[in-house]
Amino acid sequence: MPALLTVDTISAGYGDSEILHDVSMEVHEGEIVSIIGPNGAGKSTLMKTVFGLLHPKKGSIRFGEHDISHHSPYRIVEVGMCYVPQVANVFTDLTVEENLEMGAFLLKGGDIGARKERIFELFPRLKERRRQRAGKMSGGERQMVAMGSALMLDPKLVLMDEPSAGLSPKMVEVIFERIAEINRQDGPAILMVEQNAQLSLQMAHRGYVLASGENRVEGTGKDLLNDPEVARLYLGG
Repeated sequence: MPALLTVDTISAGYGDSEILHDVSMEVHEGEIVSIIGPNGAGKSTLMKTVFGLLHPKKGSIRFGEHDISHHSPYRIVEVGMCYVPQVANVFTDLTVEENLEMGAFLLKGGDIGARKERIFELFPRLKERRRQRAGKMSGGERQMVAMGSALMLDPKLVLMDEPSAGLSPKMVEVIFERIAEINRQDGPAILMVEQNAQLSLQMAHRGYVLASGENRVEGTGKDLLNDPEVARLYLGG
C-alpha cells in the first residue's frame, strides 16, 4: 500500500545553513510515527519542511497523490494535513470556541457545530471552558485547544511538534492519552516530534532517529525501545 506521506532524500535549512541532509521517511494511513533524536538533530526543521514553512533544497515530499515539495502551508492544509507547532499554537485573545472555529477556516457549508461537539467529546475540559480565552488557560489546556483546532478539518495527517513541552507529568499523561484516542477513532495518522522519547516510542507504530540532520536508525517503536545502542545514545539508558 502506498505511503500517505513520503519524504525522499530531502536536504533543507535556513538560508545558506543546511540542517537536514538526505533525510527520508514515510507515514502510512492510521500510523503514529515518532521522530526522536538529540537537541539540534533537525527534528523541528523536518516538520516545518514537511508543512511548507521551509522548502527542501533537494529531494521531494509527497502527500498522497500530491507532490507538496514547494507548496505553501495553506495548500498543504487544503489537501488534508494540519500542524500543531510547539509554541504560538493558539489565538490567545480568542475563546476556546473561537479557536476551534478558526481551525475550520477552510470548511464550506459543513456543520461546524457538529465538529466542535466531537472535539468537546474528545476534550471534555474544553467544553467546560468553551467561552474562556485561550490565553488564560494552562499550558496543557492550550495544547488541547491547539490539537482540537487542528482536528476541525478532519485531516488525514496531523503533525505535532513537542506536544508535551513544558507540561506537568500528569498533563503529559493526559495529552498522550488523547493522542492515542485521536488515532484509535479511525482518526488521522500522526507524525510526532517529542523529547520524551520513551513515551512517544511506547505509543508509536514506527519511529525514526535523527542525529546531526541525518537518518540514523528506523524501526518499530518496540524495536527502537529495545535497541541497546538507541537506548544508550538517545533514551538515557
